[in-house]
Amino acid sequence: MKLVRKFAVTALSAAVIAGGVSMATAASAEPAAVSKEAAPFTSKALDGGKVPNTQDATQLTQEQIDNARTIIAVGKGADLSTQAQKIAVMTALQESSLYNLDGGDRDSAGLFQQRPSMGWGTLAQVTDPVYASKSFYGVNPEGSNLGLIQIEGWETMVPGAAAQAVQGSAFPAEYDKWDPLATELVNGNQDVAPIS
Repeated sequence: MKLVRKFAVTALSAAVIAGGVSMATAASAEPAAVSKEAAPFTSKALDGGKVPNTQDATQLTQEQIDNARTIIAVGKGADLSTQAQKIAVMTALQESSLYNLDGGDRDSAGLFQQRPSMGWGTLAQVTDPVYASKSFYGVNPEGSNLGLIQIEGWETMVPGAAAQAVQGSAFPAEYDKWDPLATELVNGNQDVAPIS
């Protein structure tokens, strides 16, 4: 019996080593030769909260800036203050790095990582930057969740606490680190046309 077990362990070890060599060879191949379908978890969903690693607006991509401008434009369209706009941009920086993500934790998606299963809307709705922004602010007539302006006293809260009151994040202390960058983005993009 010991000899059979030893043979099985040896055979398994050889298979693992051979598989490792094969995987290492595939990983070192030309990037185009390795299919994204073959590598699960390659979507932008994993980038949420990791990019940008900077507080420098000049390091943001055009996609991130465009998404910030949409959030700001929706806030302006609802006649909300720059404070409300800043809280929304801070939230999207933390939740999605200002990328409109197609997935995330559980069924979270979009700029604010809103969950269809929690009543934020359908997947198509929460990944629509205008719809998602209106829902975050609390000005979406189709929304059923409390948005920022439904949170009593949000104007006098620390911005990260106001974001947390809307989001209910497992990491409530993470929003405030984005205050300087969100302030810069909001102040630097007041030229955007309001979106109602």
